[in-house]
Amino acid sequence: MKFVALLSGGKDSIYSTLKAIQNGHELVCCAHLAPMQENTEEESYMYQTAGSEVVKTQVEECIGVPFYMREIHGQSKIKSLVYENDGDGSDEVEDLYILLEQIQANHPEVEGVSSGAILSTYQRTRIEHVCSRLNLTSLSYMWRMSSQRSLLDSILDDGEIEAILVRVACPPGLMPYRHLGKSLRDLRDKGVLDHLKDKWGMHPAGEGGEYETMVLDCPKLFKRGRLVMDETEIICDSNDDGVGILKIVNWRVEKKNDIDESTNNDANERTLICCQITERVQATNSSLPSTSDDGRAENATKCFLQSMHTPNVQMMRGGLCHISAILSPVSCNEETNEADAAVREFLAATQMLEHLLAKLFPGDVPKTSSHDILYVHLYLSEMSHFAKINQHYVQFFGTHLPPSRACVAVGKGALPGGRRVMMDCSLQRGSGGYLRSDGDSLDSDSYLNQAFQNKHHLLRKCLHVQSISHWAPVCIGPYSQANTLRSALVFLAGMIGLVPESMRFIEPTSSEVSSWEVQLCQSWKNAAAVLDGLDDGGRLMGGKLEDSLGALVYVSQTALESLLDVDDTDNYESVPWKRLWSRADIISRESLSCNGGIVMGSVDGSAPDAQPSDVDPSLYDEDGVLYGGYEDEGTWREMTGNTENTTVEESEQTLHVPLLMVCLPELPAKAQAEVELVCATRRAATCLEVCTGPIVTETTSEGYDVSSLHNLDMPWNAGYDGTPSRTVSTESNSNISMSSVSRSMGSGCASMSTVMASCTSCPDAMNLDTEQVLSQMIDLAIKTAKKRDEDQTLFSIKDILNVRLYYTAASVSKLGATKANVQYLDDGSHLRSQLHSVLKLKSTMYYHEKLGSSDASNIPAYTVVPVLGMHLSSGEEKPQVENEGTPLLAMQVFMCDVLRTEAELWIRYNR
Repeated sequence: MKFVALLSGGKDSIYSTLKAIQNGHELVCCAHLAPMQENTEEESYMYQTAGSEVVKTQVEECIGVPFYMREIHGQSKIKSLVYENDGDGSDEVEDLYILLEQIQANHPEVEGVSSGAILSTYQRTRIEHVCSRLNLTSLSYMWRMSSQRSLLDSILDDGEIEAILVRVACPPGLMPYRHLGKSLRDLRDKGVLDHLKDKWGMHPAGEGGEYETMVLDCPKLFKRGRLVMDETEIICDSNDDGVGILKIVNWRVEKKNDIDESTNNDANERTLICCQITERVQATNSSLPSTSDDGRAENATKCFLQSMHTPNVQMMRGGLCHISAILSPVSCNEETNEADAAVREFLAATQMLEHLLAKLFPGDVPKTSSHDILYVHLYLSEMSHFAKINQHYVQFFGTHLPPSRACVAVGKGALPGGRRVMMDCSLQRGSGGYLRSDGDSLDSDSYLNQAFQNKHHLLRKCLHVQSISHWAPVCIGPYSQANTLRSALVFLAGMIGLVPESMRFIEPTSSEVSSWEVQLCQSWKNAAAVLDGLDDGGRLMGGKLEDSLGALVYVSQTALESLLDVDDTDNYESVPWKRLWSRADIISRESLSCNGGIVMGSVDGSAPDAQPSDVDPSLYDEDGVLYGGYEDEGTWREMTGNTENTTVEESEQTLHVPLLMVCLPELPAKAQAEVELVCATRRAATCLEVCTGPIVTETTSEGYDVSSLHNLDMPWNAGYDGTPSRTVSTESNSNISMSSVSRSMGSGCASMSTVMASCTSCPDAMNLDTEQVLSQMIDLAIKTAKKRDEDQTLFSIKDILNVRLYYTAASVSKLGATKANVQYLDDGSHLRSQLHSVLKLKSTMYYHEKLGSSDASNIPAYTVVPVLGMHLSSGEEKPQVENEGTPLLAMQVFMCDVLRTEAELWIRYNR
């Protein structure tokens, strides 16, 4: 795209402009915000002002593009990280808006804006805010690009930048009369910057404001000439010893004879990334055994119901809620255009959601709204409907601090009653106001005020990066990369295999590797980068892939079809499910073991190689966290229970993240793989311990007594009239095998259980007691939600936030060498009603036993998701029985107690 570069004249903005050009964008002009003439030394929160007088010459005579400048009239009025225009135009951010608006008028072809933000969320969010208002794309290629030292090397070596210091503010390190005007390259090469980093903790690249620079030459960008400083003057701040500015009095341009007008399109870097990912996938595939697949039996009944479907709402203590299965009351069949019908259904679903939100906490100020939603699952019948739906999605959820999102297509006719849209939402009471308020002028008794009084944990934190960078894919939609709940739980948006800097899918560089394989590998890398980006200055808010409580791996039908023509000459009709799951599992396990190739904390300076030299390395845990995140060494040793390093066995156990893998018809933007995670923050994982319980395998019990249903007020959600199908079942489901594995954070804090029910032989579908199977799956999920060393779980049915039940909704067969035939057989309405029955019964029995009440109006939220195929990987090297037989049902059950989590964190970390 054509872009305008925001230039300060310093190394960061110049190098960012160069990186934008190298990634295929075209520089149209440059823009600069300068201090007002009568106050050239006033410091800005947003813009570098030192050396401002030279930038015009730098742009017009050295780079050779049009130059636009505006004086800074506003001040840093809104100092919070979140910026919203208050309409009076007095903030300095509005000067940027006016300048870019002028450039748009003169250059309507401009689509993007590059900036040099590295770690400053303050700067990045304001630039993104202005870009959003002007419908421009923010390009921020230096955002979390690498560690400070590595970034400095890239600027000086890769960028070939020659720069001098024009401002220092780093006493007792960099001093005005000693270092102003000095070459940045010389200071690095002579070890001055490394010495100051080791002694005083200075940022080598100056991200902490220790110094600012002026670029004299950048051969890859300065094609016409280089700057020469003829006369300079050092001005020191009389109120701040050690702070000084180099005033440039006279300067000139030394012309270059050979002008190279090449665009510097650098495809080598993109090729290198593709090669690295391809090699990783090849290394994993080399260990795959040769497998054959006998196909899969399908047992389903075609039944499309047009009845009313009511969303399920689960309200947990602490204000955490889940609303699932939000559907249009009826399927819109009168529309001739499928996309328009999908839009009408989405609008009807959002109206229902809005109605529910208004009733959740009616006394809250501000009222519960879509701002409080932290995660959205959007299920579509066809991905082609997404573009039109998304226009209305933006209007409902907004563009400012939106929820994270995962969007997939499950197939035409696969949603209840032939609907085209289904939605799930997780929300935290008061979190929207928490993100958008500073806590002032609140009622002292309000829930929101109580949240602000908690100085130990953040009720909610939202990571929404809208700039294209080297860090992770920009979220288009909009949706946030991640939402963090109570400084403990991270809900990651669905990650697909886009290369961040190009926003194009990664491509294999070898014919032996499929596109979906490198996309899956890149998806894990992107997820790891987002987790690392949550670190927030070393406050342990980030995490690693191994901190995942549960992982959902999506692969598309296209990925499956890419394996159809491989080694199937003897079994032409078979579908290669085993090969698909084996490859996906090995790629995912390798990514987990190396954290997607991302070194946690390297950008923020909290990685092990960033430890101060005068601190004993043994006082850091394996992730480079001092005292393992506790306040001192004694507490660390006491809480961990031993004085030795973690054993190899324990370390390996952290990698046993259960993976539920499902195959769907379509993924976003024609992606072939996607990864969705719920993780513990590094703080929570370090203090509370995240571990995987043993995999438990059972067969279904011989009988299931449901006679008590007649004595309960038991409304059915859809498809039933309230009368149980039988009072006592004596049918045996002994041919159904179940495997369950959970991953828990702390004792009774949070857990994700994944259960798979499989047929060990082909049963008669009419004799299958589905309610019995679902009941046992729920019991097994709760029973296994514990640590390996615990005798029993601390969770019960009341602690389940939501249940996601996956079932095979279609018959998949091989149509040709590269094509699969998919026939949808069931929309899941009966299954949904049966799951409701089981959850209602178990909740009623629990409350009757514990409280003496049969009222169980608050049951776990649940969603029934149709898929083409599924697989459970426990992560065990030698699982007892894993996916034995043909998978029938898979269930993810998320249990949590957010108040207990906060209390445990306070005891082990904050106190």
